[in-house]
Amino acid sequence: MTMPDSVSDAAGTTGTAGTAGVAGAVGVAGAVGAAGRPRDVNYDLLRVVAMCLVIGVHVINNYMPVKMALTGGAETVRSVLFALFMVCNPLFIMVSGRFNLTCDAGRLGSTHSAGRLPGSGSDARAGGGAGQADPGSLAPYVRYYYKRFVSLIVPYLLYAGGMGFVAYLVIDHRSVGGAVSGTLFDLFSGYDDSVYWFVFMLAGFVLATPFLAAMMRAIGRSGAWLLIGLAAAVAAAEQICNLAGYPLTFLQSFPWRGLLVYYLLGFVLEYYPPSTRMRHGLYALAPFALAWTVATPYLFAGQQIQVGRTLTVSFAVVVAAVFLFFRYDVHPASARLRRAITWLAGYSYTIYLVHSPLSKVLIGPRIPAPTDGWSYAGISVLMFAATLLAALLFAVIADTVVLKPVQRLLRKVRL
Repeated sequence: MTMPDSVSDAAGTTGTAGTAGVAGAVGVAGAVGAAGRPRDVNYDLLRVVAMCLVIGVHVINNYMPVKMALTGGAETVRSVLFALFMVCNPLFIMVSGRFNLTCDAGRLGSTHSAGRLPGSGSDARAGGGAGQADPGSLAPYVRYYYKRFVSLIVPYLLYAGGMGFVAYLVIDHRSVGGAVSGTLFDLFSGYDDSVYWFVFMLAGFVLATPFLAAMMRAIGRSGAWLLIGLAAAVAAAEQICNLAGYPLTFLQSFPWRGLLVYYLLGFVLEYYPPSTRMRHGLYALAPFALAWTVATPYLFAGQQIQVGRTLTVSFAVVVAAVFLFFRYDVHPASARLRRAITWLAGYSYTIYLVHSPLSKVLIGPRIPAPTDGWSYAGISVLMFAATLLAALLFAVIADTVVLKPVQRLLRKVRL
């Protein structure tokens, strides 16, 4: 899922349609970044990986029409793949946090510091330079929120709203008024149980970003790592209490608290990166952390596998290892491959928005039912490939014909 413009292309689209997922901050998705710096293809790669994992986790978790109860070794393999694929949501969030949290409302919108924090160093000592806005002005915030609206919310309204409206008319045979009513309800009531829960969650983070960004700049390196450490300690305490049968229910009243930590962690790992030795140590720990995550339901009766929106120390290790591996240790050598990754990342947000409806309505009913573990595996691969290709084809056509022209028009509005 790409993120728009500046929402880091983890939930937005590159330049125009690209952002995922969850995700931009002012041309983050452009071929050349601020100060003429070349685009970092590793973040595009992270968006592509997360986008594929989103589709994969929906396929193997019986969310899509590939459904079959597995047992024995087949179920163990499925559980491991499910846990590994579930890093998709944190990855999108981390990429979004890395770009969004460079926002500096005191400098006319947002900055893309490549290697240094916005508002730091000479810029900070000089009071922000010629681009410094009136500190009492609301204009930078208006511009920031409007850009995020264009890149994050407009695609959601167009695609989720349009597909929902058509589904109500064609599948449910509702009247036009009934289709409008149902579509509006779905668009603004999917806080937690909709396939679009990610948009609601990311929108909340975006609203808080100008203030979170100021906090992250203020606390510096030590404070940032201390904050992440405290979050990890709370997560560890919560998991221990859950496994012991005494859940900390008051913590569960804070939705998406785990993903908020990943939002901050993406920023911290970019500007305060771990050393090569620490990265390699994390890679060595990751398989054991993944095994513990998968084994938890078997070791503790009644417990569910703790992934996704719930923060646990073990799963955070898996997520951080995957993020750092694709960020620092994968180097696409071919210029053609880099262009392909960037191109595909540009459609990741649209693919995220449309892959589930397409799979359920167009692809799922035409996929044969699996009969055993091997057929389940083969049909899952077929389901994944068909869904990805259908969503990509839709994204290329719809973004070119509908979304990009609408976004270009909206970006001409002077605030």
